[in-house]
Amino acid sequence: MARSKTSSVLRSVTNRRKLTVFGICLLISSFFWVLLAFNGHYSTTIRVPVSYINMPESRMLIEKLPHEVDISVSGSGYDLISYIIQPKQAQVLLDGRSIGMSPSARAGEAFLTTYHGIDFFNREHADIKALNILPDTIYFSFFDRGYKKVPVILEQSLTFERQFSLSDSIVLSPDSITLTGPINVLDSIAYIRTEAFVLKGLNKSGNYTVKIKKPSDQVTYAPVEVGVHLEVDKFTEATIDVPVYVDHLLSSDSLDIFPQNVQVTYLVSLRDFNKVNPKLFRISADAFDLRNGKAENLRLYLRQVPPFVHGVRMVPETVEFIIRKR
Repeated sequence: MARSKTSSVLRSVTNRRKLTVFGICLLISSFFWVLLAFNGHYSTTIRVPVSYINMPESRMLIEKLPHEVDISVSGSGYDLISYIIQPKQAQVLLDGRSIGMSPSARAGEAFLTTYHGIDFFNREHADIKALNILPDTIYFSFFDRGYKKVPVILEQSLTFERQFSLSDSIVLSPDSITLTGPINVLDSIAYIRTEAFVLKGLNKSGNYTVKIKKPSDQVTYAPVEVGVHLEVDKFTEATIDVPVYVDHLLSSDSLDIFPQNVQVTYLVSLRDFNKVNPKLFRISADAFDLRNGKAENLRLYLRQVPPFVHGVRMVPETVEFIIRKR
């Protein structure tokens, strides 16, 4: 019985040794087979990055150029495997001096042939050879670059607390920007707008920023936003008596009006309250109205108001008159 067990163990050890030897031989043969296979000559296609040089600065692209191309290459298995694993090491360079313009196509259509990239590739990578490149031609829109300075228009919606309002004009910084783009596109742009600028319940001055709305995907500009300064103040209602003048009176006529002063009601900020005086207003009746028809009263015209007052009203809005011939 013991002799039988010993014999079984010996057979098992022998079989394991045979399997080990077989495995080692298989690995060695596989290794040599791979070496022989890699030593062969092969062709394949790899995708590689593209760089562009000598692109004309006076012209601009409407769309992006391809950043990768496909190249058919040939070489030994040893050399090809590294490019297959790391295709970025195989760069293609395309020269913008080879750009052509299509005479029969729409204005701005250009093309760049890529076969020069094969020569560059083969000079830089002597271990493998480029056979073909796809696409063989790159088509794109290429327009003359232009510059144009346009004003910025603020798209605003402002509301204020009671008795508060703007006490001065809104200040944009900058109030105009320079656009860069195709000349034919710039010719159609007279101004540029901001995005909606919405503020509610304003009761104090402040500085803000608002982004500019892009007028076209073909246009670039800087800055991309503008500053907005709001001068806000509390307003109060006030009244003042202002004399009435007569315009366009003939030298042969004399005109008496009643009343000779009217009451003007207006809104003014507290800081400007003491600046107001009757000389800053001009209210007049127009003698032309007498020649254009029969009138019992003369309409009053508000010819001039100070820039820092708002909501001006006159009482009365007409005056009686007596006309005399000299």
